[in-house]
Amino acid sequence: MTREGTEKRSHSGKIYTGLLLAIFIALGAIVAGKISSNVREARARNEENEKLISRYTQEAEELSAELEQKKAEYKAIESRYQTVLGELKETDKDFYNLYNMYSGSLENSRLLAGLTTVSGRGIVIKLDDSGLILRSIVHDTYLMEILNVLKGAGAQAVAINGERIVPTSEVLCLGPSIRVNGTRLFAPYRITAIGDPDVLMNAYQNSRIYSTIVSQNLLYDVQKSEKIVITSFSGDHYKLITKLF
Repeated sequence: MTREGTEKRSHSGKIYTGLLLAIFIALGAIVAGKISSNVREARARNEENEKLISRYTQEAEELSAELEQKKAEYKAIESRYQTVLGELKETDKDFYNLYNMYSGSLENSRLLAGLTTVSGRGIVIKLDDSGLILRSIVHDTYLMEILNVLKGAGAQAVAINGERIVPTSEVLCLGPSIRVNGTRLFAPYRITAIGDPDVLMNAYQNSRIYSTIVSQNLLYDVQKSEKIVITSFSGDHYKLITKLF
């Protein structure tokens, strides 16, 4: 190879090396810029989060202080109420007895309307669709019949999968589900009832619907329970009250 060719090749190599170096420098600058941008964004997000945390912490402290104030006010009102009630019992026994009678009636109405959480002894009924070989499903009419049996046996409160049953509750088939209080429920169904466990159990196991459940090969179980909690009606209370009255 001639000297001139060697010089051209050397010159070309330098140009190639320079281009590579320039590319690497550019890429490095881009990466560094991106990292710097990400760092700035992360710092900005952290600062914003810290501001939000500080604001929420302050709001939580204010709400906590307000809650404590309301608790103190409620305690003072409750204390005053008990004092007045005690004075009334001594000064006007007829009115006091009348007050107790209407208070008990109101509380019983709230219980029947499902507006209070109830706890006590009772039974738990579990009901599910049958297996694939002898296919049979739980119908809305089955649940309605069970509810009627339990109410007839003196159940104080009943719920299906946590949905409190009240006078306006609907139990309607909706495709593969059953709608209760506007909520779609799916099998398995768990019916809880508060009342005398022996009376409820006897009424259920001697009912027509129980015989139907057995004959339809549905999956079922019923157990007594010493502690059942049924929460208050979670639907539209205004709609409930207007329907009741």
